[in-house]
Amino acid sequence: MASSRWKRFAFFERNTLSLASEVLEDIIPRSSNQTNRSNSKAANDSVSLVVTTAALPMNSKPKKSTIAGMNVDDSALTDMWSSLATCAPIEVLEESGAIRLPSQAQMFQDDSNVPPSGAAMDGLVLAFITSADTEYVHCFDVTVRCNPPDASEKDLEDMDGWRGYLAPFKGQAKPSRGGNQNAPHSAEDRIIAEYMEADKTEGIIGIATCRAKNGHRPLHMACISKKNVMVCVDPQLCLSCRRPLATPDKLEAKSFLLSIPWPESSGNACAVDVAPGIVAVGTDSGVVHVYTYGGGRHVLRSYLTIPPPPSPGLSVASCKISVGQDKASVFVAYKRALNSSSPRSNVGVCCYDMPVPGPSPAHVSAPSARHDLDGRYVPSSSLCDAVGKGGDTLFTVARPDGLYTYSNTQKVDVSPIDGSKLAICIVPPPESAGMMREPATGKAGSSFALVASTDAKSRRDAVDIYDATNKLVAFHLLLSPGHRAVRAAGVTTSPQRLSDGTLRSGRSSAILFTSGGSLVTLTEKGTTEKVNLLVQKNLYSAAVFVAYGDPSFETADITSLYRRHAEYLYRKGDYSGAIDQYIHTIGSLEPSHVIFRYLDAPKIPLLVKYLEELRSRELTTPVHNELLRTCYLKLNDDESAESIAALAHRSVDTESLSSIVTNSPKDGLALICSFDAPQAAEALAIHGASLARLMPRETAGLVVSLCLGTFSPAKFSESSSAIVADCKKMLEYAYDENTRNCEPYPVHLFASSFMENPKTLRLILAHCNRNKCILTPSLRRTLLELTLAEWNQAKRIGDTEAEKMRRKEAIAALTDSHSGAIGDYDALVIVQLAGFDEGELLLYERLQMGPMLLSRYAKDGSEKARRQMLAMCQSDPEVLADVLGQFVAMVAELPIEDNGPNDTPGDESDYDEASEILEDIQEALSLARRQGVLPPVRIARILAGEGTGQFSNIGAADKAPQQRTVPLSVALDYVGTILDESRQEIGRLRSEVEEYNQLCNSMEKEVESLLRASQGLPGKKEDKRSSKLDVEEMYAKVRMALDDGGKSEDAAALSREAFWREMEQTDDSFQTISRFFAKDVIE
Repeated sequence: MASSRWKRFAFFERNTLSLASEVLEDIIPRSSNQTNRSNSKAANDSVSLVVTTAALPMNSKPKKSTIAGMNVDDSALTDMWSSLATCAPIEVLEESGAIRLPSQAQMFQDDSNVPPSGAAMDGLVLAFITSADTEYVHCFDVTVRCNPPDASEKDLEDMDGWRGYLAPFKGQAKPSRGGNQNAPHSAEDRIIAEYMEADKTEGIIGIATCRAKNGHRPLHMACISKKNVMVCVDPQLCLSCRRPLATPDKLEAKSFLLSIPWPESSGNACAVDVAPGIVAVGTDSGVVHVYTYGGGRHVLRSYLTIPPPPSPGLSVASCKISVGQDKASVFVAYKRALNSSSPRSNVGVCCYDMPVPGPSPAHVSAPSARHDLDGRYVPSSSLCDAVGKGGDTLFTVARPDGLYTYSNTQKVDVSPIDGSKLAICIVPPPESAGMMREPATGKAGSSFALVASTDAKSRRDAVDIYDATNKLVAFHLLLSPGHRAVRAAGVTTSPQRLSDGTLRSGRSSAILFTSGGSLVTLTEKGTTEKVNLLVQKNLYSAAVFVAYGDPSFETADITSLYRRHAEYLYRKGDYSGAIDQYIHTIGSLEPSHVIFRYLDAPKIPLLVKYLEELRSRELTTPVHNELLRTCYLKLNDDESAESIAALAHRSVDTESLSSIVTNSPKDGLALICSFDAPQAAEALAIHGASLARLMPRETAGLVVSLCLGTFSPAKFSESSSAIVADCKKMLEYAYDENTRNCEPYPVHLFASSFMENPKTLRLILAHCNRNKCILTPSLRRTLLELTLAEWNQAKRIGDTEAEKMRRKEAIAALTDSHSGAIGDYDALVIVQLAGFDEGELLLYERLQMGPMLLSRYAKDGSEKARRQMLAMCQSDPEVLADVLGQFVAMVAELPIEDNGPNDTPGDESDYDEASEILEDIQEALSLARRQGVLPPVRIARILAGEGTGQFSNIGAADKAPQQRTVPLSVALDYVGTILDESRQEIGRLRSEVEEYNQLCNSMEKEVESLLRASQGLPGKKEDKRSSKLDVEEMYAKVRMALDDGGKSEDAAALSREAFWREMEQTDDSFQTISRFFAKDVIE
């Protein structure tokens, strides 16, 4: 065997669980065991083994008060809860995703068939075993073996064991074929039929399991007999532990049964697989039936029937389901019947595609596609397995020349494990406790494969676990005499958090069932232990591969493995292989350690390889670059040496560049212009202030080219003068997006270099702003401030053209789309300090600052400003008082024509302006009359010059100097209209009061007459006094009463004050009390 030369390791821990004789006799009867001893493959096909994880709902946990008096069947749940509590993680990681099982690895989106059952505890590992000779499915708990607790814990393997059994087909009503023509009619016939039916033992041909996706991810188990199929949910909750074995009356687990009878033309069922919502059943005639279940009904609905292959005499050896995002697939392996002599065809291993069934799927007439993967037949179902990897399912078949792995469409891998094989299983890789790393090297397929074969020397069955990727045997086991390998299955557990808080990845395990009644559990060891075993035999590549597969393994430890591997190869003389491993240590191992070993002339090409990798990661120093250039010269590679020299010229260190800039700024600027864009930007950020102080416009041109992305070293000639001239012209170039040569750099990197030259800084900022470069808010404020400073300077010296240009730039800065970045209040402070009235007015309008805006309009006094003030009154009536006050103040400062003999003569233009303001006052009064917000008294006070407040200030007005007010003729229309309206309102109120008085008098008379009539009194003579109400007289009386009441209250208050004052000062308090009592001050 090619694999016989591979080194053997002990990557797995072995544990054995012995079956009770009664259970073993039920699975493999002695007669069947002796009959099939000569035909191992036939014996293997009659036994079915699946290993899966499961969860226990919290409501299934037995209470402590009932444990002592529980029945036999409840002890199974008690034992499972005990083992689960021992090994259950503190926190099951949600990132672990779906658990990848050998034949149940796929997940199906439709999980409507099983409703969530509340909280549950996951982590249980169960093995289900059955055979064609029994009607029972036996359940074994191997949780402690497959998911052992901390190493500090004591040995708890005795907690595992047999948990019970179930009879899935017992008590289930078979579907009727319609008509019941053959049903017995007499009572005697029915009794005989029932006895014969009860006497029949319906052997279980095969079982398969899967986990649902939602809720607590319940376990689904599909079972087949020769003529029946069913799916039960969470069978571990309905186990029977009675001994001797006794069939329960009925299966208590939720189950899905066939809705129609099994088709007799299809032959007998011989293979099964299940995914959530889908069941595939293969027959000995080559037909594959696909059923769906779920959607609220407890039946299996026919979804697809795959016809047999064209070659006669073929039966299905194994079928596996794969569910993807957009399609589902069924892998089918065919075997030749024992009595068949049909020639070989191309349908040994096939894959059939079909649509993913929905909640209520319709029947599909034929597969959507068929892929012929291999033309060779498969002799036994024990030589087939499948595992999920990266969202896909890989199907593996064992042949004498190796293990063949297939995807949905093609063969993807062959592992060179030759020799005759009895059984195989794929051990799925463990779930990671963190983010998976990409492996350094890898291949398709799973990491480990268990192969059971017959040892050529001892003639005993042997079990080997192969790692085909690293070409090693991870574990070797020779079974005891009398034990044959019957079936094997693999499983992996979820990641868990240990008691000390550390994360541990899931554990992979392989379970082997032997004919001697043993369950051999092989559990993978920890990564650190496996790595140490590989390092002991100098298998560093395999050690690195294993370490990469575990994200919890530290990166520094992996780098240490690379270094140890490199030193091991160097000692052996494999210098080329050693340098490849040293390259992996770049960043953690000092380069001088490697360079010192490769300075010999024969090793120079390898040293060049290392230095080039070091340079590609930008970790070289000038010394490394010079050494690489020397190596290129020794290898006669002049072109590479010159490129290194050119790069060294450009990568001048900081001290050298600083001295060049200090001694010759022109040469320093030319040297920076010869750099690449990142180096030039870095150098300019450091030395920009020195260059800007001596050559401001040239440095500004270089900054602009970097900020616009038009910088390119190829544009500059070799002459320093030409380079400086080109830099100076950069400020005059028009920007074009097609001329971009590098990524633009932010302006704030270079702004601090021009603090001593504000004009150049404004030029840079304005140029970058015009070309839509990104400016920070502080730079935009700086641009506005510098622009207004130059505007003030041009205004002082009388440069009209510059003043207009800077004014236009300032207005643009305040109104463009980026003006919000400056901040309105910050901009207002800047324009106020600069005295920029137009900008100040613009910001007042934007900030809705009414009083400030009115004062600014009043100060302007132009017709446009007055129109704006009247427009503000229309939008906000509360502003009308302030506007009238401003108009009155403006009129007071201007002469009014024909106002009196004391007026001083004025200019005619002043008279015109005053008349225009008076017209605006009349318009404001008309607006006030329409709005009705301001009371007329307040408007009269405003026109009289008493202020715009709500209350009169007579005292202040008397002290204030006499000033001219608005002529009466201006307010005559307003006052007359107000008086007319007031007179009309008074008349209306007077009439309403009189009408109300008459109504009251009439009601009083009516009430009085009714009272007299009820008391039998004679009617009262009509009072001839006038009932007309004198409103004026009543108003005068009310005013008088109010005045008298106020005076009396004031007198009483004064008397009380005098009483208490005299009481404090007098010696005879009795006399004082008597006097004030006589004045009615004391009550």
